[in-house]
Amino acid sequence: MNKGQNAINEFVKVFKKEYSIENDLLINVSQFKTIDPEIGFKEKQNKESKINSIAYKYEFIFGDLPFGSNRVDSELMPNGRIKRNWNSIFESLKLLKDNGFGFFAVEPSILYEKLGVIFLKALEANKFFLNIVLDIPPKIYYPHTSFKPILIGFSKVQYDNLFISNIEEENARIVVENFKSQKGNNVQNGIWIEKDSFQSFSKYNFLNQIENLKTQYKEYKEYQLSKISFAINMTKSRFKDEPNSIYIQKIGNREVVSSLSNLKLKPHNHFQVVLNSEIVLAEYLALFYKSELGHLILNSLFTGSFIPSITKGSIKDSFVAIPNIEEQKLLIHTNNKLNELQKTINDLQLELSLNPKNAPLILEKFETYQKALKSLTVEDEILSLIRKGEGKTIEFKQTFSKNIHTNRKDPEIEKSSLKNIVGFLNSDGGTLLIGVADNSKVTGIEDDFFQSNDKYLLHFKNAVNSKIGSEFYPLIDYDIFSVLGKKILRVDCKPSEKACFFSRTEFYVRTNPATDRLEGNEFLEYVRRRFGN
Repeated sequence: MNKGQNAINEFVKVFKKEYSIENDLLINVSQFKTIDPEIGFKEKQNKESKINSIAYKYEFIFGDLPFGSNRVDSELMPNGRIKRNWNSIFESLKLLKDNGFGFFAVEPSILYEKLGVIFLKALEANKFFLNIVLDIPPKIYYPHTSFKPILIGFSKVQYDNLFISNIEEENARIVVENFKSQKGNNVQNGIWIEKDSFQSFSKYNFLNQIENLKTQYKEYKEYQLSKISFAINMTKSRFKDEPNSIYIQKIGNREVVSSLSNLKLKPHNHFQVVLNSEIVLAEYLALFYKSELGHLILNSLFTGSFIPSITKGSIKDSFVAIPNIEEQKLLIHTNNKLNELQKTINDLQLELSLNPKNAPLILEKFETYQKALKSLTVEDEILSLIRKGEGKTIEFKQTFSKNIHTNRKDPEIEKSSLKNIVGFLNSDGGTLLIGVADNSKVTGIEDDFFQSNDKYLLHFKNAVNSKIGSEFYPLIDYDIFSVLGKKILRVDCKPSEKACFFSRTEFYVRTNPATDRLEGNEFLEYVRRRFGN
């Protein structure tokens, strides 16, 4: 079983235990394996055509149905046809008891494509309410397909808001607890949001990153692409060469260019977006789409289960982050200079073997330029991590030693950082940023009682040695960097091949944006599974 399957297995087991489920049904008809059918379902149905012949009612139903199926007539929507797997969801939900829950693996597009929205509204009219949407780890069906479904949950009780969450094997318990208690404040372990505001996890994530970008850089504004474009064109042969336009590929490579001469496919495979030059420059927007945030936005536009493609409507509705025109010109100019530098480096590489006498001079110049450029790159990397927010592999702490409420050194404050390092080592690794508040504001470490960087780093090293152990030094890389004019301690942790403890006795693991202590059977099972001993 892979991470995605294990996450779903654990979530279902915890959910059924938390709600004291006694009678349940697994509808297991997919060619892919979304869930382990042996985890304890009392009844199973392996034929989709037999669902509507079941007479019994259940407290819990899990539907592992085929994707990309043909459309069929449905009692739910007598005036239209719907996908067969969606109709099977409807037939399955009719088997729920009044206090029951039904979960189904489905195409993410069910939440935002027109027919999907109509289908969900029709279910709601029949008193089947969508109350929970779960994002699962990637590659659940690998190597058969890279397609990744979402898990959606229904009940006959309507909640005021929609619960959305990532799920992993390690956080299943807290996700279920947050859903049942209607709590939670982050998407990693669950958060309640307005039902009509959610379309996909990728869109939710990039909108949050845009908000954080606007916080970091006040000159950035958020725009919907339809508000800054004059036209979005398609063609069967060739485009008219409109000024200040970008070209977005319909399928395949997520690439955006600002010139017809840079198209790698024939014009009919692209959309032409003619932009308002008073707000945004085409060269800047093409550059923006090359960024990590830009890629996230582009990926969110692609729909379709097995052959993803972009529609004109999804482009119109998408969002981008744009600074003022002067900032855009500066960024374009800087990018052009970097391209010139890259060309110079490429030329030097080609000629180096024929001019060995130049090697010492090149090396000397490289050391000078690399140090300056590296500091800029690291600042951008850290700001990118901050925009993503806390998660399984990212943690923020405002200080390492200082209690901001008492203005005194506090061993418990140091422990809160060190136990996160232990959690990263015992899990998949991660990055601790000290000098960043929980709300992603860069506060810096200047007031953390240490007069110099060297003294700060020495104190940190001694704390790691005392509470974690010097044998883990090779897995912990740390240094102080300047970010937005403030000092931040960045601590990068690699996953350990052996169990790591805080103060030799306390074992921690990372569960999304939290670090949990494991004891007893939980500890033994995790160590057996994670470290194999």
